[in-house]
Amino acid sequence: MLKSKPVFNYDIEECNQLFKKGIFPIGCGVGDKDGRVFHVFIASRKYFDAVKLINYEMKEKER
Repeated sequence: MLKSKPVFNYDIEECNQLFKKGIFPIGCGVGDKDGRVFHVFIASRKYFDAVKLINYEMKEKER
């Protein structure tokens, strides 16, 4: 059983950046209603720190 709750991420580009930073999913799937692909990660501090870093890097790239 998981110690933390799962996080469903539908942003494929963000998921690719997470993979490059060493954060790997515990699963993946396709939404029943909308058919969008998603990845499932464990909600950990490492995951959320990496997401913040990715968002920061994308904002810096836009400047």
